[in-house]
Amino acid sequence: MQSNTPPLVVSVVLTWNDTELTTKCLSSVFASSYENRKVILVDNGSTPPCGPQLQARFPEVTLIQLESNQGFSGGANRGIEKALEMGADYVHLIGNDSTLAVETQEKLIREMEEQPKVAAASPILLDSKDETMVQFYRASLDRELAMHHHHNVGDSYDGEHWPSTLSDFIPCVALCFRAAALRDVGLLDERFGTCWEDYDLCVRFHDAGWLYLTVGDAPATHVGSVTTGKTSPYITYYTVRNRLICLQRYSSRGIWRRRGFALAKSFWRNQIKEYGLMNWSCHWAFLTGVVDYLRNSRGESRDFANGIQLDGGQNNRKAA
Repeated sequence: MQSNTPPLVVSVVLTWNDTELTTKCLSSVFASSYENRKVILVDNGSTPPCGPQLQARFPEVTLIQLESNQGFSGGANRGIEKALEMGADYVHLIGNDSTLAVETQEKLIREMEEQPKVAAASPILLDSKDETMVQFYRASLDRELAMHHHHNVGDSYDGEHWPSTLSDFIPCVALCFRAAALRDVGLLDERFGTCWEDYDLCVRFHDAGWLYLTVGDAPATHVGSVTTGKTSPYITYYTVRNRLICLQRYSSRGIWRRRGFALAKSFWRNQIKEYGLMNWSCHWAFLTGVVDYLRNSRGESRDFANGIQLDGGQNNRKAA
């Protein structure tokens, strides 16, 4: 006899040295109209620990208190592993700088139940400063340059019809994973530490025949750029090193020789031009990232003298 119990969704929220954004995130998760849910909070090595304080406010959460920061991929994996252990049918990985609309989780699960080849579904992401502005809807991939090109950024969400759409790439902001797909493909690769682990996982899903979906009538707001800065040495280092890893893994053989100029132009446009010609600390981080890639240095292996040590939450990974 088929059970009438809806699938179990386990939300995994990461935090690192933050209570304010995480409180807003958890409040939106517990306000969800989807009822068969559990919530895991991963305190990714906060100093001092902030997990117990948040658990006191949200006593229903299962707290994972990590003694040291394990990077975004490590912290997320500890939460995902616990969610699978708890019997999750779906694991909703939510950055603590995101807030969900009341019906968002319910709509994500409904779409995924109807499309069994979808490995992961995302809300349409709206800018937290202007919730009428689209921050993410869909993206295409260029494996030859290890790039993801985002479409519809800045478009107006109000008064428009946003149908659900397949997407080549979706960032790990509020991405809901099918547990069976995670068991098939594996979790985030902790050798990335922070940055590009979502690109790597996305490519692995696609190569295994799974799909990614954005649900257009399921919104979430996203802050982004809260701690590490879009142009900080920290984010520069991990973006450069880990993008080179993705190029090595997924681009065609001979890419370095045949498209060296295109690669150099791409790095100029997306890295050096972004952080500025006179930003010597970022120049150093850029060069260190290249050297560490060549030295096969992996994981969350570097910190920089800008006050940022290790990254533990989605807000810290993308942020300013």
